[in-house]
Amino acid sequence: MKNYLFRNLLLFGAFMICGFIQAQSVSGTVSDVSGNLPGVNVLVKGTTNGTSTDLDGKFKLNNVTNNDILIFSYLGYVSQEIKVAGKSIINLKLQSSSANLDEVVVVAYGSSRKKDLTGAVSSVSAEKLNAIPVSSIDQALQGKVSGVQVTNNSGAPGSSMQVNIRGVGTFGKTTPLYIVDGFPTTDISYLNANDVQSLTVLKDASASALYGMRASNGVVIIETKSGKKGAITVDVNSWMSSNTVPKKIQLLNVNEFAAFAKEIKGTALKDSYLPEWDNPSALTNVDWQDATFRTAIRSGHNISIRGGNEMSKLAFTTGVLNEEGTVIGSSSKRYNVGMKGDFTISDKFRAKSSLKYGYQETYQPLGPGYFGLSQMYTNVPYLSNTTGTNLPVSNGLYGAFPDADATSTSTNYIAQALEQSNNNGRNTFQGSLGLEYDILKGLVAKTNLGFTTRNYAGSSFLPKYKRSVINNDQRDKAIYNVSQNTSKEWLAEAFLEYTKTFNKHKFSVLTGYTAQKEAASIVSARGLGFLTNNIRDLSQAQTVDSNQGYSSTQTLVGALARLNYNYDSKYYITGTWRNDGIGNRFVIENSRANFFSAAGGWNIDEEAFMDGSVFNVLKLRASWGQTGNALGVSPFQYLANYSNGTSGTDDSGYILGDSPYLSSGLTPDNTQNKSLTWEKQVQTNVGFEGELFNNSLYFTVDYFVKKSSDFLFNKVTPAQSGFSTGAVNAGQISNKGLELLVGYRKTKGEFTWDASVNLTTIKNNIDKLADENTKFVLLEENFIPTWATNWKDVTRSYVGGNVGTFYGYKADGIFQTQGEIDALNANAPGGAYQNPKTSPGDRKFKDLNGDGRITDADRTVIGSPIPKVFGNFNFNAKYKSFDLGIDIYGTFGNDILNYSRVEQETAGGFNLGQTYTNVSKDYYNNRWTVANPSNEYARAIVDDVDTKNNRVSDHFVEDGSYVRLRNVKFGYTFPSSMIKTIGMTNLNVFVSAQNLLTITKYSGIDPEVGQLGSNIDGKTLDTVQATGIDIGAYPVSKSLTVGVNLQF
Repeated sequence: MKNYLFRNLLLFGAFMICGFIQAQSVSGTVSDVSGNLPGVNVLVKGTTNGTSTDLDGKFKLNNVTNNDILIFSYLGYVSQEIKVAGKSIINLKLQSSSANLDEVVVVAYGSSRKKDLTGAVSSVSAEKLNAIPVSSIDQALQGKVSGVQVTNNSGAPGSSMQVNIRGVGTFGKTTPLYIVDGFPTTDISYLNANDVQSLTVLKDASASALYGMRASNGVVIIETKSGKKGAITVDVNSWMSSNTVPKKIQLLNVNEFAAFAKEIKGTALKDSYLPEWDNPSALTNVDWQDATFRTAIRSGHNISIRGGNEMSKLAFTTGVLNEEGTVIGSSSKRYNVGMKGDFTISDKFRAKSSLKYGYQETYQPLGPGYFGLSQMYTNVPYLSNTTGTNLPVSNGLYGAFPDADATSTSTNYIAQALEQSNNNGRNTFQGSLGLEYDILKGLVAKTNLGFTTRNYAGSSFLPKYKRSVINNDQRDKAIYNVSQNTSKEWLAEAFLEYTKTFNKHKFSVLTGYTAQKEAASIVSARGLGFLTNNIRDLSQAQTVDSNQGYSSTQTLVGALARLNYNYDSKYYITGTWRNDGIGNRFVIENSRANFFSAAGGWNIDEEAFMDGSVFNVLKLRASWGQTGNALGVSPFQYLANYSNGTSGTDDSGYILGDSPYLSSGLTPDNTQNKSLTWEKQVQTNVGFEGELFNNSLYFTVDYFVKKSSDFLFNKVTPAQSGFSTGAVNAGQISNKGLELLVGYRKTKGEFTWDASVNLTTIKNNIDKLADENTKFVLLEENFIPTWATNWKDVTRSYVGGNVGTFYGYKADGIFQTQGEIDALNANAPGGAYQNPKTSPGDRKFKDLNGDGRITDADRTVIGSPIPKVFGNFNFNAKYKSFDLGIDIYGTFGNDILNYSRVEQETAGGFNLGQTYTNVSKDYYNNRWTVANPSNEYARAIVDDVDTKNNRVSDHFVEDGSYVRLRNVKFGYTFPSSMIKTIGMTNLNVFVSAQNLLTITKYSGIDPEVGQLGSNIDGKTLDTVQATGIDIGAYPVSKSLTVGVNLQF
């Protein structure tokens, strides 16, 4: 009886337990990087028990056990399997899967399934784009897409990036065309990277040809965050980072400098050695790098609010970016607000609108300056009247340098940073409205209207100061410069698109017309002399000695058409046509141009013979296309233009009598050229892509040939013409390259990971130039210090070579004995192989033309800034609530012309003959002496005028290759059970480090050297011909960042 009762109790208990297990339920929320996902399938593995998420991405599934495995799947995303294991709440974020070829990609004037693409198109998700907290969208793009090289021009807050898509195909700017919510522009500095929903790069001409004349540098399409159907969600992103310079240059301290100065005393024509250097212990050492660089704080705070229903979907975004620079006094602030709406007005009528506003202000008291920071490194390492600090003392004075010629090039950067100003502010407003109407089944009418306005205000103030306070000079009158730039752009576009499918045939036709107008105006003025340095108002200036104004209007119009056809989703043909017109560049006969493209694709995986193969995706595509450009020279060069010289004070007007007697009047301004026409670019591309082993292994390979010809540029003209240059069409540059992307992804249980590498190799070559010219010179005059005559004309572009190659002498070691010098002098015309005063310890240069002496004719190509290979390794992993991301970026085979090192190896002021400057410890310890017969570093002398040891040569060309650990990010997402009580649906915290490690042979602070800049000593050098020259560029910083992502 007892056994019977016990047995029944056991059975009853088991029954109750089983009943409890069967009654267990699991609930949760499924999301992606943009928010909660409706319609996600949730299924118990091996059963038919399942459900799907509602409009808010929430689900509830009954009758599950602890041993059950739930499968979460959604079109376009990587499926995930999660074991219940006692969980009652499961929240997860699905990762986008490029394996799904039904994924929609934004393309020129529309969208397309990835499966249907025939051109070279790469997309970057918002999640990958915002993996690193960055200041700008182009900065976030670095390393994300093969074929796209992104380089920092400067590490300064608010600075620009150099973006090259598939090599350098011009002598001018390489900035691509950006399409922001349908509006074309070349400036995206006002945009917040956190607002981006998707980014697509159109790399080949077939993909970009519909944008015609503005697409020669490639096209980047940016779609900002849109509203979404479902409950309102609020996303908050906030981060803060600490930033430092990557390293310091090792320079002499005051004791070492004093000993060094004493050693080289008497080596100048006019010596200026100071007696106080005999007693260095009485001098206070100043480390100018410690004084100039600082730990800087950056922070970004962003909010997006999104929601909607079947009829309307709305998004509101706002953000604030605050950046301190690692150089004292430098900073930047940016404020962003955006609104976007998608509206279904009826079953046939739809509308979308976008409004974007950005305001950015930057502060650079030290200015861009043609010295960069190179002169700071060579300051003498002490100040005369200082109380142990180089900050202001109680009476308002600054530490100063000795009032002597010996320190005439040293500059108190602290005084400059605190007393000078160089500020600018920019307002940008962009609005667009798009309308769509279904006329008939398959026939849609579209229109797009847009408006952009930009207002820029800049000012700089240079105070009055006494000799030696800021540097060994004197400014008797303060200088105040102001400028105001305004531009407005209007866009109007209209299209008809027809799509038809019958049997296995599908085709679509797009035709349209686009018109864009830009009006710009610039005014500037300079005032001299103010009562105090605190007055910064032009009306209070003693003299307004310069005022200028300029206005321009430009209109672009274009007609376009595109035909897409595919048969059974296997075979594809695409053709495009664009006709562009511009009104102020060419004579009427040349004012319009046609651009065509054709492409084809074959989805091999759709063939019957591929059934059962390891390939899930296998595609072959090929394309050919044309683009162009009309903006390489100033407007109206096809006309005979005149300038109005109003007086002789600005060296303009007619010369009457002996100079400088000038009379006002009209003077010819250009060499008229009626034959000017469009630049042309032709590109051919063959691509092969695939995914295999259940979409785990994926790859893309593209080979391209891009030829750019008939460049518009200003060619040097004969002196007897009366003009220095004239606008011409000439030349051809070719770029041949190979792009490779290989990756592997895997999801197993709660562990998901994806590793990929992309590599690009490009061969850049100048095929021909203007007429008989075999070279194109960057600048005939000096572009670094105005007295550095040894550094004239440092880059040239040669037929058979690269764009912007470095040009100089070939160093051949160091002269060790006088006998070696005498032997060369004996056979040299004029009795001097190099210079009459050449001595042992001076640098020896190669006589390349064999005439027995060193002249300009011995200069040659000494390096190239264009890398042979560049690429990126990316790794992302997620396990349960933890996530990890790693980015490693590198360039290989490029050179850097290190002008900053020239100053650090010049014991005296560059060509001044009497000034002492500091040098690097590397030079100090390894320079040539009788006891140390170095064959690399020349002897130390104050005066380099006669010896010219530091003329531009390959001694200063260094390997610019580097590999950089660009980002390491570690994050944790809190379980929903912990945060739902405070109303949150997601809480992620992260810590990341940027530029943590750089492996390079380059001796400078940072091997990432872009273009010199747009205002170097009054010269425009933001071109590819001024790339890779380090003049002491503002270094890219190391950063440690902490942040949080919230969703409500």
